[in-house]
Amino acid sequence: MNSRGDVIPDFSYAGYHNSAITLPSITAPNITVTFNNSVDVRPAIQAAIDSIASSGGGSVILPAGKWSMTAGLNLSSNVVVAGSAGGKTTLSLSEKPSVPVFTLGSDNTAKPKYGFRSNITNDYVPIGSSSVEVVNSSGFAVDQLVYVSRIATESWITANGMNNLVRDDASQTWIPENKRFMTPNQISGVDGNNITLKIPLTDNIDLDYLRPELIVYTPPETNSEMGIRDLSIEVPDTCSGASLNDKTCNSAAIHFPSWTADSWASGLTLKGFNKFFQIDQDASRITVQNTTMNRDKDISGSALPFDIMIQGSQVLVQDCEQVGISSARCFSVATGSLTPGPNAVLRHKTQSDSQTIYPHQRWAQGLLVEDTSVATYFVNRNIKGTGQGWSINGGVGWNINGYCEFESPPTGINWCIGCGENGSEPKGNATLLETGQRVEPRSLFQAQLQNRGVYRYDGEES
Repeated sequence: MNSRGDVIPDFSYAGYHNSAITLPSITAPNITVTFNNSVDVRPAIQAAIDSIASSGGGSVILPAGKWSMTAGLNLSSNVVVAGSAGGKTTLSLSEKPSVPVFTLGSDNTAKPKYGFRSNITNDYVPIGSSSVEVVNSSGFAVDQLVYVSRIATESWITANGMNNLVRDDASQTWIPENKRFMTPNQISGVDGNNITLKIPLTDNIDLDYLRPELIVYTPPETNSEMGIRDLSIEVPDTCSGASLNDKTCNSAAIHFPSWTADSWASGLTLKGFNKFFQIDQDASRITVQNTTMNRDKDISGSALPFDIMIQGSQVLVQDCEQVGISSARCFSVATGSLTPGPNAVLRHKTQSDSQTIYPHQRWAQGLLVEDTSVATYFVNRNIKGTGQGWSINGGVGWNINGYCEFESPPTGINWCIGCGENGSEPKGNATLLETGQRVEPRSLFQAQLQNRGVYRYDGEES
């Protein structure tokens, strides 16, 4: 705990059903698809997905073999697509993907419906706190979905040193004044004007700098309980290394769009993509695990691609690996602008320091990186890009034994604990504790789960 009461966030709420249960096995009823050596098996797969969805949900089992297809499959609620036992199903793209191969949910651009709201009155609410005081609690009730809202002020932007960014003689805007950033949560208790939240805060609230509110919301139509498992997907005419401006080659292999919840990908082998996973804003409780991403060509130029881009919240990435050529530069896991936490990356692997775990821009909140040798950067990106500036607050590195730089913004805090075991001393002005050695518990994520009373979770379920 620092002098203002900030503590390490509780990251254990990241993942499918807040990691309270393991991923489901193949669900009945199911359809086993038969292919007739078609030049494109996508229509047959989509027909099976639509059929099982119309009957209430179940699993679509793809046969063993290597099958040619085009991208553009869409799942709806309660549908799982799985390869054959042993992971012997390969989907080979006959064209470079201009759309995702699999989209779990709908590309729903609808906005939530906002309800009752009230200003938060605490002078300071530290990271890790589970309650806030409001002016008026009459419209709040247990189990309501809420946003913890903060509005950026000129004084907050200035206090973080982000008010005078200039690159090539042109002014840059980090976060515009009056920008509202929203962290989803749920009410678990109401006592007078004190509201208790289900998920402890991953960002602080400072009344001197921010205009905070608690806002009830109703989401638009959501999709949930979708999964992809035990498949190989390849782009023979590789997209790895394509320019980020190439619209035919920068769609993700797997896309979790906004308002997708409690869904997952597991046991995948992906090759030749320039982006492997995209998890959008307002997607939540997503698990990506036990997946290999093969980036088989380096990019030309300085703008780097992403293996996994996280813009949603309560996202868990665990036991994934980036392979291919060691010189292929990328952000292996990154967060986007104002990405709300908690999110967690556990036991991630890459080929070299050319691939990094790196919050990319503009005040993401609450990311855990644990038990990895991947080069990790929680830093001020300053004038990079369009003025990406402070990229993360409330972030934690735990038992990182690779190269790492951790910095804390003036109005926030990041931690690196048990970092630098292999002699790579962590750099930066963040709170660096127990450096040069591995700490116990080995897994902060697992310990926090157990503190919630979740003991059956082993972190590596299939």
